[in-house]
Amino acid sequence: MSTTLLTLESVNARYPDIAVQEIHWWVAQGWVRPDGDRAPEHAGDWRFHPVDVARVGLIRDLRHDMGVAEDTLPLVLSLIDQVYSLRAALRGVAGVLDRLPPEVRQVVLSATAEPETDENRPKP
Repeated sequence: MSTTLLTLESVNARYPDIAVQEIHWWVAQGWVRPDGDRAPEHAGDWRFHPVDVARVGLIRDLRHDMGVAEDTLPLVLSLIDQVYSLRAALRGVAGVLDRLPPEVRQVVLSATAEPETDENRPKP
């Protein structure tokens, strides 16, 4: 399966309210990574994977729509990346659980169930 990479011009066309210089800054900060090792002076040769194009949109939303400060953005992006990594790990665990025999799966699920406490006990 071949992935279509987008040029900087195409990314900018998709998000016309983002200045090209802003995308350059995001690349320089490491928040977005074009494919390969193209230096900023070769930005015309940059190609972006769909995940990085989506990240441009995410950063745009965080900065422009939600007003996240530039100095806070690395922390926010790091936390979002951690959430995505955890979700991927949980999908992997779920896949393994799905392949277990039903009786083993039930033992694992029972062992990982949240213990009942006063806070999470159903109210009569």
